[in-house]
Amino acid sequence: MIRTPGDVKTYRKELRDALQNAFLRQTLDQFAAAYRESHAKAFEGMDLESLIADIASRKDSALPRLDELLAAFKKRAEAAGAVVHEAATAQEANEIIARIAREGGVRHVIKSKSMTAEETFLNEHLEREGLQVTETDLGEWIIQLRREGPSHMVLPAIHLSRHQVAELFTRVTGEPMDPDDIEKMVKVARRTLRRAYLEADMGVSGANFAIADSGTLGLVTNEGNARLVTTLPRIHVALVGLDKLVPDLETALTILKALPRNATGQAISTYVTWITGAVPCATAPSGRKELHIVFLDNGRRALAKNPVFSQALRCVRCGACANVCPIYRLVGGHNYGHVYIGAIGLILTAFYHGVENARALVRNCLNCQACKAVCPAGIDLPHLIKNA
Repeated sequence: MIRTPGDVKTYRKELRDALQNAFLRQTLDQFAAAYRESHAKAFEGMDLESLIADIASRKDSALPRLDELLAAFKKRAEAAGAVVHEAATAQEANEIIARIAREGGVRHVIKSKSMTAEETFLNEHLEREGLQVTETDLGEWIIQLRREGPSHMVLPAIHLSRHQVAELFTRVTGEPMDPDDIEKMVKVARRTLRRAYLEADMGVSGANFAIADSGTLGLVTNEGNARLVTTLPRIHVALVGLDKLVPDLETALTILKALPRNATGQAISTYVTWITGAVPCATAPSGRKELHIVFLDNGRRALAKNPVFSQALRCVRCGACANVCPIYRLVGGHNYGHVYIGAIGLILTAFYHGVENARALVRNCLNCQACKAVCPAGIDLPHLIKNA
């Protein structure tokens, strides 16, 4: 479980320690500089202002209709063979997923990167239930082995050097690793994770979109592991925040114009996957995959009704507000977030994990407006932080 200082004195000590980390400073400096260049190039020739306004309008119009969109999604998804669950809290979501695993005779769970699963601390819950859980995103697998949370929503292990990763892999595999032989380390990870894919009984994913008028899930990834997680095991569970509900494919595709560009400087991510209903599965007793979709509230309905803070639910999880933040650049995500990192994390932490975990963090904001300028959904993050 992640622990964030609630008092300023302890937090300042952690900040001083982070400022002494020369590798972290150099890495985040280089990343910030490269990001600004790739971001500008990715949106070159586009009417970015109009796109931001369109995304903001579409997300805002969906928020008062979350229950209506959920009902529509559930009707269509269940007609296609899925089972839709609702969880009021993080604990309830974890219990639902653990129950699905027990009833399905699951022993080994594989996961693709999901900030919603990080939000609920799903791994820890499933491990306490006696399940073997393996993250399959390379960065997530590395921090799982270190028993850490992500330091960035898109790049979870950006705070680690190749020397630290080599030392970790040496300890885990018992095979000496050369920190300069990146290719060998990747091969070791691939070999280990391929075995996990083939042995898993259940795959757990998140979703970037839940499309109400078709009951379809959309996943945006670069490594391809999400396709294996959602395809190979006989049971697939998607843990999805209510804020991911959108009315139609057009809205999802509008967001998709900005999401990869803002996150990684790509015009489109390597993989965009659409999943509708339960599909044939040779390893399942029924001959069809079990597809369970767990929608998580955990404060989202209350946030959607808040006249000041509801715009935070426009967030598409691109991580750009951290990329341009001068405080993040100095101290990294583990010292500028709880589970969710960066400016948006300062807000979501208060609503999803309690004000006590955000109290010290919000004092860092310089009100420089960089996060507001880069947000693809037009969230006025400095204003929200000021009012937090």
